Amino acid sequence: MIILDPKEMYQMDHCTIDEIGIPGAELMENAGKGCSEIIQKEILQEKSKVVVFCGSGNNGGDGFVIARYLHEWQHEITLYLLGDPAKMRPETLQNYEKCQLQKIRIKRIKKAEEIANLSVFDLVVDAIFGVGLKGIVKGWKADAIQKINSYEIHKVAIDIASGIDAKTGCAEIAIDADQTLTMAAFKYGQFLGKGREKSGKVRIIDIGIPAQVYRKYPSRAKMITAENVVYPQRSRFSHKGDFGKIGIIAGSPGFSGAAIMASRAALRAGAGLITLFHPVGMENIFENQLLEVMTFAYPQSEFHSSNHKKMQKKFPDFFAKLEIMDALLIGPGLGVSQQTKNLLDIILNIWKKPLVIDADGLNLLAQSETLQNFLSKKVLLTPHIGEFARLSQKTITKIQADQISNLNELAQKFNCNILLKNATTLFSNGEKIVFDISGNDGLATGGSGDVLSGIIVSFLGQKMEIQNAAVSASFLLGKTAEKLTEMRRTASIIPSDIIENIFRY
Repeated sequence: MIILDPKEMYQMDHCTIDEIGIPGAELMENAGKGCSEIIQKEILQEKSKVVVFCGSGNNGGDGFVIARYLHEWQHEITLYLLGDPAKMRPETLQNYEKCQLQKIRIKRIKKAEEIANLSVFDLVVDAIFGVGLKGIVKGWKADAIQKINSYEIHKVAIDIASGIDAKTGCAEIAIDADQTLTMAAFKYGQFLGKGREKSGKVRIIDIGIPAQVYRKYPSRAKMITAENVVYPQRSRFSHKGDFGKIGIIAGSPGFSGAAIMASRAALRAGAGLITLFHPVGMENIFENQLLEVMTFAYPQSEFHSSNHKKMQKKFPDFFAKLEIMDALLIGPGLGVSQQTKNLLDIILNIWKKPLVIDADGLNLLAQSETLQNFLSKKVLLTPHIGEFARLSQKTITKIQADQISNLNELAQKFNCNILLKNATTLFSNGEKIVFDISGNDGLATGGSGDVLSGIIVSFLGQKMEIQNAAVSASFLLGKTAEKLTEMRRTASIIPSDIIENIFRY
């Protein structure tokens, strides 16, 4: 399922109108009619009172079409115009004039105080600003949006809730929509930052853009869903060696839980053989907690050098064991010290197979530009927003102002893959973006990231490509958390619950 930024949407509109030859007026009619049909079928009762707020752009034109259809279907329509007819494009002006001919009540306003009591209406339709809006809504139109939001009435936004930046999701002042009926495809801003909160449930309206247009201008981004998620293939005739040898370098005194959760998650996600590499002295903890996982103690405190040849000669058993792994995870509960930095340095130098770097591995990476130079397309970083800020050396505020651009920029700079964990999780390989909106606040607890990294490395060991392993693991984590709400409230969901319910959704 594709997601478009404003430029891509404009490109598709332009191609459909100017190259295919479908008039803009026809697309607007399709958009307004499609929205009207959903509103009529799923929201309104007979002879409802509806107020439609329109601007003077194409989004307002969609609103005029909606007003026309709902009026024809015997609903009582009031239309507020927050724009100037003299600035309307021909197809928008045409539909505005049709509303006048149908004797729909139209009130042109120039200040928020002119909006009457909205509590008498059953529905608010927002068609003030479209996807072309940039920056913050200011002045009396901002006051108008805040006044609309002050009423507890069902609100439907057309294309995008007015005030949301369709590219970044920034939305300081925007309509609080219960639903958004969006044209042709999802938009970035509906799933990023405040834009996701403001959009409500988002549904796509087919406006008649031909299939060849989508093929000619393929989107850079997509949404992972139950329909396109990919999991490792299995056969009843396979054996444990077919499902990967997984290595996990994790744990330190006081942080054994991270290593245990990552290992158990990898096991539940289907890995054939798992070896936890942990510091000497923690044998009893892991031997007692991980019955189905092999353990290997290594003298972490003895890694006084980042010279991999020297260390390989000193600890041949450790490196020989590593060599037979198919995929490797490093970082959960590892600790941040000169010794762990040396260890990560060595791994980045010698390891040529899929590698996941999480938690303390990311913190070590953020401290050293030298380590960053050894990253490659075989590497996946899995930061949350704070870790991403340290890696990119930018403030969280600056990152959230344009998550997509910042994510692509860092993936290109490091020449690797990044899964940015958030309410909307984003994957980037520097070119393509994948959105994952699954999950709930039950995942907002320590240890969820360890579970996710364990699932990812398990999928990598089962021969999945890095992109599919990352986004499918994220989706599985989110859907498992959603499924758990059938038996407990989100506040009581813990990472161990996720592990024990993997693949039960």
